[in-house]
Amino acid sequence: MPPTIPLDMIYTATEAAERLRVTRRTIIKLGRDLSSCSRIGREYFFSERDLLDIWQARRALPTSSQGRAVNAKGFLSDVRLQQSLQLLSQKKRRRRQ
Repeated sequence: MPPTIPLDMIYTATEAAERLRVTRRTIIKLGRDLSSCSRIGREYFFSERDLLDIWQARRALPTSSQGRAVNAKGFLSDVRLQQSLQLLSQKKRRRRQ
C-alpha cells in the first residue's frame, strides 16, 4: 500500500473565521468566491492551505508615501493566477453599434 499524505488541519467555518478574525459569513463568502473551501451538506470546511490562499488573495497592495499603489512585483497566489486565467479565457461581449 502506498504511503498516504497526511491531511492538513481542517477547520469549520466558525473556527476558520476566528482564525482570520472575520465573521463566519465573510469567511464563507471569501471561500466560495475564491474556490478555497469544501462543502459537505450545509457545512463549510477549510484546510490550512485554503486559509493561506484566502489570506494571500486579501493582502493589501503596498502604497507609496503619496498614497498611490506602488508597482511592486509580488507573489502571485494560485487563486489569483486561476482568476486571471479564467478572465483571459472568457469570451468578450461584442458592443452594439
